[in-house]
Amino acid sequence: MANVTGALIAKSLVLVAKKVEQNKDYLCELDGEVGDGDHGVSMTIGVRAVSRAAKDLPANCTPSEAFQSAADAFADEVGATIGPLYEAAFAAAAESVKGKQTLNEIGDWAIVYRSMANAIQVLGKAQLGDKTLLDAFFPAVDHIQALATKGGDLESALLSTAERALKAAKDTRNLVALKGRASRLGDRAKGHQDAGATSLAVVLKGFADGVKKG
Repeated sequence: MANVTGALIAKSLVLVAKKVEQNKDYLCELDGEVGDGDHGVSMTIGVRAVSRAAKDLPANCTPSEAFQSAADAFADEVGATIGPLYEAAFAAAAESVKGKQTLNEIGDWAIVYRSMANAIQVLGKAQLGDKTLLDAFFPAVDHIQALATKGGDLESALLSTAERALKAAKDTRNLVALKGRASRLGDRAKGHQDAGATSLAVVLKGFADGVKKG
């Protein structure tokens, strides 16, 4: 099993950035169906800054410092709505693991993901079912928290959590948007997969793959 130090989290953030950028056009396509079509671009701008910041971190950085670097990157580079949400999420992650040198337990990541989701909810004032990224994040959080009580392999837990997020993102097709531009469409937004929920699943997959590569 990988030893999940701050340095490994920094490497994982670089991988997250690559995965988001690989999905940029797809995310824009999803967003264009009900919104302004720039979600993939906004996310790519943010994660490119995250990648640069992660690469500049010292080898002995802590997990908290790695997450905070991602928060600062989104704050500096992304003016779109998604920027402050991810800034708040990564800042909450940083705060939740202060004092820890490693995040080797499933429970550690359950705390990180719950902190991120809660911060997004507080700032965005969205609820489960509003057709936002929280509709992928909260099911993923519930999933990894359940796994934390059972114990087991961290790599497998992070991967199945990312898969749970993707399934939940696909399920947003059945929801009516109550936040963002899509909310103006009412029932017409049904049948369309939420771009923010989808990019969140991509982010979680990046973390899972990063830890697996170790």
